[in-house]
Amino acid sequence: MKRSALRSWLTILVCASLVGCASTGTRVTTSSDAYKAMADSQQWWCSQFGCGCTLDGKQATCALVATCINTGSCSSAP
Repeated sequence: MKRSALRSWLTILVCASLVGCASTGTRVTTSSDAYKAMADSQQWWCSQFGCGCTLDGKQATCALVATCINTGSCSSAP
């Protein structure tokens, strides 16, 4: 019984962490200067390791894009 409860909690934690992610290829736009600055600061990282999402046409980590969406600061780019 104890082992089953631990597995259930671990499953919930994994699922909760995956829900907050934007999928690769997500493109968004924002009017927030803060998010634009964060995307600018990620350009070196993205050029070295690649990033799967874009914010106002600039490569950005999908974690940043997901956060921007979840806070309501970004909307889908056309």
